[in-house]
Amino acid sequence: MRIEDLNGPRIKPETMSETLDILQWLGLDWDGEVHTQSQELQYSKDTLNKLIEKDLVYHCNLSRKEIEEATSAPHNDGGANHDAIRPDNIQQHNLNSNTDGSNWRFIVPETTRTIEDRFCGSVALSLNQDFIVWTRQGTPSYQLAVVVDDHRQGVTDVIRGNDLLKSAAWQELIYEAMDWEKPNWHHLPLVLGSDGKRLAKRHGDTRLTTYRKQGVTPERIIALIANWCNIRDDRSDMNATTFSQLLNPADIPKDDIVFTEMDEAWLLK
Repeated sequence: MRIEDLNGPRIKPETMSETLDILQWLGLDWDGEVHTQSQELQYSKDTLNKLIEKDLVYHCNLSRKEIEEATSAPHNDGGANHDAIRPDNIQQHNLNSNTDGSNWRFIVPETTRTIEDRFCGSVALSLNQDFIVWTRQGTPSYQLAVVVDDHRQGVTDVIRGNDLLKSAAWQELIYEAMDWEKPNWHHLPLVLGSDGKRLAKRHGDTRLTTYRKQGVTPERIIALIANWCNIRDDRSDMNATTFSQLLNPADIPKDDIVFTEMDEAWLLK
């Protein structure tokens, strides 16, 4: 169990404890102690230093707006100027420039990379911009932190939403740069609101903790997910153990799933 608390609302202690509590309420457990990412940053810092030694990253003080303006400026041939922010001499730039309060960007070859995903199949992704691995706040980015922690914690399979599929392409570059074995990827459909967008405050309060307070049981929530995953046609109550025994990943729909008003009404009835 790893709490990734480098940004967003998860940095609040009460949110972290609430997350662990809701997982146990659903019937999920884990081996060993709980790791908190923000307390183990030295591993990412050491990896950054190795990437600097390999001349695979450079520090950059440009704002997001300045980068957008630079990379959208056309070349003489009409193409996008993706190299506009990258120094000509990486090693010299990193030695001679002030790195205080800078982002560090990983140098990405302008190419198409194919990700072999155990759920989505072969997916070709266009990589055309250098991405941040270390932020001006002095913390690793998501892309660096998860690679470092997955590697050192022996993670063999990464299962997450399909909105992070492109991250797999960036992260594989880090794995290769460090000569680490990459994990198996499994990018699953998202649960969306009725407007086709990710569930958010605009859809109302759809947090599991809210449904729990309203008296919804974990077996009912799991029953809804089991129906979405084609485990059962009906929505009879199901616990986490039965779910894990009956789940066949090949039966999970490829398309994103919509959490409708009828679904919510069924949960609450």
